[in-house]
Amino acid sequence: MSELDNNQKILIEKALEFHKTGKIKDAINLYLKIIGNNENNSQLLFLLGTAQVQLGEMNNGVKNLKKSLSIKPDNASAHSNLGNAFKALNRLEDALNSYNKAIEINANFSDAYSNRGIILQELKRFDEALESYNKAIQIKPNHFFAHSNKGITLKELNRYEEALASYDKAIEINPKFIEPYNNKGNVLKDLKRYAEALENFKKVMELKIDFDYALGKVLHYSMFLCDWANFDNLSKKINESINRNIKVIEPFSFLGISDNPSHAKLNSEIFVKNSLSLSSEIEPLNKKYNHKKTRIAYFSGDFHDHPVLHLMMDVFKNHDKSKFDLFGFSYGPNKEDKWRKEVEGYFDQFININKISDKEAVHKARNLELDIVINLSGLTGKPRHRIFSYRAAPIQINYLGYPGTTGAEYMDYLIADETIVPTQDFKYYTEKVLHLPNCYQANMKSRNIAKQDFNRSDFGLPIDAFVYCNFNNNYKITPYIYDVWMNILKSVKNSVLWILKPNDKAIENLKKETENRGVESSRIIFAQKLPNDQHLKRINLADLFIDTFPYNAHTTASDAVRMGVPIVTLKGNTFHSRVCASILNSLSMKDLITYNKKDYQELAIELGKNPEKLKQIKTLLQNSVKNASLFDSINFTKNLEVLYLGLLKN
Repeated sequence: MSELDNNQKILIEKALEFHKTGKIKDAINLYLKIIGNNENNSQLLFLLGTAQVQLGEMNNGVKNLKKSLSIKPDNASAHSNLGNAFKALNRLEDALNSYNKAIEINANFSDAYSNRGIILQELKRFDEALESYNKAIQIKPNHFFAHSNKGITLKELNRYEEALASYDKAIEINPKFIEPYNNKGNVLKDLKRYAEALENFKKVMELKIDFDYALGKVLHYSMFLCDWANFDNLSKKINESINRNIKVIEPFSFLGISDNPSHAKLNSEIFVKNSLSLSSEIEPLNKKYNHKKTRIAYFSGDFHDHPVLHLMMDVFKNHDKSKFDLFGFSYGPNKEDKWRKEVEGYFDQFININKISDKEAVHKARNLELDIVINLSGLTGKPRHRIFSYRAAPIQINYLGYPGTTGAEYMDYLIADETIVPTQDFKYYTEKVLHLPNCYQANMKSRNIAKQDFNRSDFGLPIDAFVYCNFNNNYKITPYIYDVWMNILKSVKNSVLWILKPNDKAIENLKKETENRGVESSRIIFAQKLPNDQHLKRINLADLFIDTFPYNAHTTASDAVRMGVPIVTLKGNTFHSRVCASILNSLSMKDLITYNKKDYQELAIELGKNPEKLKQIKTLLQNSVKNASLFDSINFTKNLEVLYLGLLKN
């Protein structure tokens, strides 16, 4: 910096001190002051651009780093920092080029290798990402970022134990590094090691109490364990945080704890806003096509043995191929089960996008000139919502997989029905709400049901007891609905509750919670997981299905009524707390819908004590199911097609 005078040198030293101590804004102000008469000083431009990137001023940072490199093109750090800016802007190819340039200049630049790995991972080039992380670690064995990020890639490759080892190594090097605890928790969750997952999320909160979504994960995975000790306290904190626009809980996890529609909307908006970094790399899409047949595409992470596919299979089968070209885009696992093999045959093209980037997926969609895309996964699982934010088609619809609003302006429509989202509730949805007649939920006309005969003793059920059942995942069970269930059992003396068998810790906790409520834990019977055809067959061994709240039964509800088992539900204020009400309305079984916990409890007790009334309800249900619109998949598909064509027309 020989071109600087003494005063400027003093200022630059002060700016550098600000920069080193994290006072980035002050550093930027001084850099700008000094640079006035030194616009061709590459080092000053480099420092300014770097600080701007650190502060989140990405576009300014890009401009000044590029200018610095035009003067001194061999500055590896400038190329690397430019890559960081491009990464934040989601300009992945530009970021990759910048990191490659940095490595070309400095072959021992471990950070550049590590950051390149992140980009390659985002581009779904996992093997190359691993190579890049390994190179970073070879150069710098204690590079804890590289170890942690390597774990993410290994998880994507389903190499879970190796991923855990990478996270453990990162933690060993830097025990206060938060990300590997969070990432390790995510892997343990996938492995269904929920207690261990929870401990890692608690560690995240210990290190940084407001780390993104950590509080929500602690509550959600406590619910997986049926550990409700802090349910009230954590729920309160979560709702308060949502009101303050804080990233506190992922939308899917929120469904199990709240019936507040305004909070559900706001939380989805927070999630989408903070998980997307949009760029102008892809041209805006604003056109309509004039094809002979309408081109529709279904995007899903669940094209395998999964409830969403169980519900949708007949829709894919029954689409009018004379009017529609049908495309399937799969970004879930490649599970070559019978469901996957069958569904592939119903599409004109079935496209696997789980190993390509979001940008590539959008290009594939646009090259097909799709008229309408339907997102069947929404904000569940591993959402690929950036695909839709780039706009894969002129019309984009949120349907079925996620029971609520995506909170995303790029999703144009949500398919529901009048029970799920009445007109007065449209304000709680960022999408325009479309109503299907009857129930919004697709279903198969018939299901494969096991032919063998089951009796109660096969499943440890008392022969002469009244059997209440619920086959929802245990994270849908709240302490409040469990209070009601136990009151029901106490009132109906010769009764048991038959629920899906959870993990061992959850069983232990449920037994304690049962005893604490004055009910013998032996009255809780756990149903082992069975193949779907056998599970369907055993359902009718139960007398009455009692619903969870606020997160209702969905597919499990359809399964129950199909097998002749009535459902008592509590209708709430949100999409996810009205699904059973929608199903029952479509079956003309409105008397089974309640609107508060007291009525829900009393109705379940009454039906447990009045076998004649229950018998009448079962007869009505069986007759209704025979002619129900709920299982008329041909007519349902026609209604869906009318809806699609209406959107194009209007």
